[in-house]
Amino acid sequence: MNTEEIVLSLNKHFPALEAASPREMRIWTSFTDAKMFEQVLHFAHQTLAFHKGKHIIGTDEGENIGLSYILSNDEDVLLVLRERVPKSAPKVHSQGELFPSLILHEREMVDLFGVQVSGLPEGPRYPLPGCWPEGEYPLRKEWNPAYFNKQN
Repeated sequence: MNTEEIVLSLNKHFPALEAASPREMRIWTSFTDAKMFEQVLHFAHQTLAFHKGKHIIGTDEGENIGLSYILSNDEDVLLVLRERVPKSAPKVHSQGELFPSLILHEREMVDLFGVQVSGLPEGPRYPLPGCWPEGEYPLRKEWNPAYFNKQN
């Protein structure tokens, strides 16, 4: 499937998704809620053959945390599926079963943005050290590094 066919398929099956291709080999979607995100992700994996998890990018968007999951297929087409969760209750499901390579990126979302990832396998914190204070999420806009600037 080429880029145009993938976009047409996504938009046919998920009309509210608004998938688009800004250039060849790149596909972006609009932000979705958790339910639609899960459906689109499984469709992309099972039907469109996006089997490689490349990265997850988190963004602080004020009241919400934006999560952009970057996937690719065997032709190296990049698909960016985007989910938005409320910052007051940032919860997502782990996608580690479908994309084991995303587990470390999910750990980053926990440490850096405070996103709760249900189903995330046990393991060490990443990338912050184990001694990092609970509730301190350095990539949130409201984070205040004053705690770390104290003089001894």
